Amino acid sequence: ALARRGHPVDAVEMTPKFAEVIRLDAGREQLDVRVIQRDIFLTTADLGQDYQLILLSEVVSDFRTAQQLRGIFELAAHCLARGGRLVFNAFVARQGYTPDNAARELGPQTYTSIFTRDEISTAASELPLELIADDSVYEYEKAHLPEGAWPPTNWYANWACGLAMFDVEPEKSPIECRWLVYQKRG
Repeated sequence: ALARRGHPVDAVEMTPKFAEVIRLDAGREQLDVRVIQRDIFLTTADLGQDYQLILLSEVVSDFRTAQQLRGIFELAAHCLARGGRLVFNAFVARQGYTPDNAARELGPQTYTSIFTRDEISTAASELPLELIADDSVYEYEKAHLPEGAWPPTNWYANWACGLAMFDVEPEKSPIECRWLVYQKRG
């Protein structure tokens, strides 16, 4: 979508098949997309240090540790230009809920890894990044997607509310997927 609006895009994808799909789609539309097929944490040598935006959608939900989250913050601190933004969605434990070992182990199996606000703050600590927005994925997407595009899939709304993990009413779910936006200070 960003490339369609005229922005140059570096797309990082580990899975060869998905990387090829991105390449083919971008080529078919003659979009300015450079596809980097590899683990983003192996090196930053081929990445810029002046990105205005790093966007991770449905990536952190696969993480297993807070150290992986720290890696994203370190990557952003290294690669973002001053004022650039790191935007990602993550499942955040609501106040009063602390995930136990069973929830932490089940989370990645349902693409719902859970982090507490303290874990997120610790992962970002001592880096030149400041949290500037924290929005419910469910509410944001429902309000901002074009008419007829909500929900994007038949499972998305329940997933975003944490119902892939917890069989409760959405408002009683102890977790929620949130869009978190950090800006690099200069």
